[in-house]
Amino acid sequence: MEKKILKNMLVGLVLPAFAAMTGCSDRQLAADTEGISPVKFRFRTSAMTGDASEDSRINDVTACRFEDGMLMEILRLQPPDASGICSFDTERMSGILHVIANASSLEAAGDLEPGKTTLADFLRMEASADEMTADGLTMTGKTVLGQAAGTVTDVQMTRSVARLDISSEEKDVHVHSVVVRGLRNSGPVNPQESVSPDGGVPVCDSDKQEEGGWAFSGTEHVTDFSDSPLHNGYRTLVYVPEQEGVAVSAEVTAAFGGALHRLTAELPAKIRRNTVYTLAVHGNGAGISVSVLDGNWEAGDSSDSSPSLKGLVDVDNSVFGDGVRVNATRDTVFVGHLENDFVLSLLAEPSAEVTVDGMVRGVEIGFMPSGGKTLVPAAAVSVRSALRMPGRGAEKIHLDVREGNVHSGRVVLVFGANPVKIDGILRFDEEGICDFGRYVDGELAVISLPEGREFSLEFGSGEASWMKAEEVQAGTGMRKTGAGKSYRLLGGWKPNDPKADGRVQEGMLVISDPDGSDRETYAVRRLNWGLPVVKMGETWWCRYNLRGNVRDFEDQITNGMDPAPSGGLYEMLSSVPEDELLELMGDQYQAGNTDGLPLSHDGTAFFHAGMKSQAMNFGLLDPEEMAPEGYRIPDYDDYAFFSASNDFNIGGIGERSFNNMSGQSLNVRIAERDVNFLGHRYGTVSFYDFEHEGNHWTLFGLGHQWNTDPGKIAVKTLLLATYGNSGRTWVMEGYASWDRPGQNWIKFAENNSVKTRMIRCVKTPVEYIYE
Repeated sequence: MEKKILKNMLVGLVLPAFAAMTGCSDRQLAADTEGISPVKFRFRTSAMTGDASEDSRINDVTACRFEDGMLMEILRLQPPDASGICSFDTERMSGILHVIANASSLEAAGDLEPGKTTLADFLRMEASADEMTADGLTMTGKTVLGQAAGTVTDVQMTRSVARLDISSEEKDVHVHSVVVRGLRNSGPVNPQESVSPDGGVPVCDSDKQEEGGWAFSGTEHVTDFSDSPLHNGYRTLVYVPEQEGVAVSAEVTAAFGGALHRLTAELPAKIRRNTVYTLAVHGNGAGISVSVLDGNWEAGDSSDSSPSLKGLVDVDNSVFGDGVRVNATRDTVFVGHLENDFVLSLLAEPSAEVTVDGMVRGVEIGFMPSGGKTLVPAAAVSVRSALRMPGRGAEKIHLDVREGNVHSGRVVLVFGANPVKIDGILRFDEEGICDFGRYVDGELAVISLPEGREFSLEFGSGEASWMKAEEVQAGTGMRKTGAGKSYRLLGGWKPNDPKADGRVQEGMLVISDPDGSDRETYAVRRLNWGLPVVKMGETWWCRYNLRGNVRDFEDQITNGMDPAPSGGLYEMLSSVPEDELLELMGDQYQAGNTDGLPLSHDGTAFFHAGMKSQAMNFGLLDPEEMAPEGYRIPDYDDYAFFSASNDFNIGGIGERSFNNMSGQSLNVRIAERDVNFLGHRYGTVSFYDFEHEGNHWTLFGLGHQWNTDPGKIAVKTLLLATYGNSGRTWVMEGYASWDRPGQNWIKFAENNSVKTRMIRCVKTPVEYIYE
């Protein structure tokens, strides 16, 4: 449900004004036709994006005939017939006829009186947004009388208000609310333009609008979509009178990437009548943003019945290639996704200048003749667009036409989306390559093809099939768009892959016809990294503690560096040289700091360099934030596999068996070693080897430091970084055999977040494991 709230709005008394006008009586509309000339009009209302029925409908029509700057006659007309023609009789076929549609609620119109109201008074007529939208949108137009009776004259009608829309057309963006601040409550009904001096009508000076009393109360317009957030669509927010010189801002609250974002945008300094302003909310991998686009219902500035050359495409003198088309109003050019090179000719006044607003990757725009941007009156613009890669949506560039400081028109270039749609993290550059430049796995994208196209994967000689394509079947609840086939593209993982040393892996995405013809190929690359792992139960556990920067594979013991790739780590730890053992022990960490705290000695005591008196909480931090790509901090259940309870004694030196909390049988071996690190005695460290179904996982570490003072290290108590609980963490509370024989406790216990932890990662779940 959309909830709309208007704050501090000045609400005027709505009167059926034109119905009670002086000079608009039945006598004038009745059968006294002697000397009266019939006049016929065909009203032209501008086209618009979306459903134009309400914004273009004419419900009532009033015409005001002026001669020599004075109102002479007010005529009430019947609504146009099916062909858009409206007929009426007038006393004289001379002067200027100003036409107003849908104006029966305009309070100011009640003051119009033939013989007293001047054209200047009429042009200065003001109304509130409520009045100008109560009976359809108020529209105005004019024409010069003098044609032969019975002739049908076209009158271009333009709306007295502007429209503000919100657009959210990207799948993962959901708009929750929009607040627009700084709107005027009222404004002019008619276009504000100079009138010829012989009419005796002064110019409405926009610089004096505040002095002239255009009502402004700091209106705030709020649209709340929170009950049903807006996505994949657009909504009209509000209609506003023309205004200038007041800052109008919009604040959009939208969800994207798992978080709410508050975005702000400034609307143009001049809000023009008959113009649609769109708050376009965009979201992509880099973030979320909002921009303001303006497009006209049609010309927007002119209310004359004659055509206006204000930034239209000269179709006859343009040179188009395949896949380029122009809309019926000649203000928008649609360019297909394939490579295009064409010349666009624009029509405008001789003194106008064209400028380019916006940029689209792969599009080049130039002016012909070279160095000339001034329209004389038709100027050529060269447009060259490269092939738009799969997954790229439609994008726009504006060609703005200006006469001095006045923005008089705009041609919109719309570069169409590639028909191959991609939803996910896959992004191709202009060479057709997606190079992640890091390790990735899991779902990379959902790829939706146009009807009649097929998708497959190819890998080079010697390269493993590290990606997999799964067709999305209708009715499975998975994402599927369009009439063609859709596929999930999965990045895989190979446990203990000896080639996972940071080298580049590449695979080719092939899109073709069913017979293999008309092939398109695109490359996908990643860095292949891996940490030595062992499967314990249903979880793949890393075999070594993290060290250095937790996000950097190059700091870790990777598959190619594993000193015990064939097993025997438990035995090796008891005999490896002490300097190598210290390297294997890894570093200590505090949550939020991705850099390890290496063991150091100040000549008196050991300490972990870089420890702070404050830290974040491993229990609350994103578990993937303190681990390399594809790995995470273990949670309660992960460590619970190695214990029979939340406070369980696994015994002392030697070997024994027990059943864990899930009833699974494990064997455990415990060994001790007295060590010297960095040239000083460190103490007794222990190694714990758990075996399940023939697989071995060995736990070891440097203990932990409980505050920042040197020497405050508990050598035998391993605090294990654990996600999911803010106050408790898994601990291996060990004791030397000479201190408390037969005691080594694994427990889930309270510990503050300042104390350092060791990090032993687990592999994040992955759907596709390849050989």
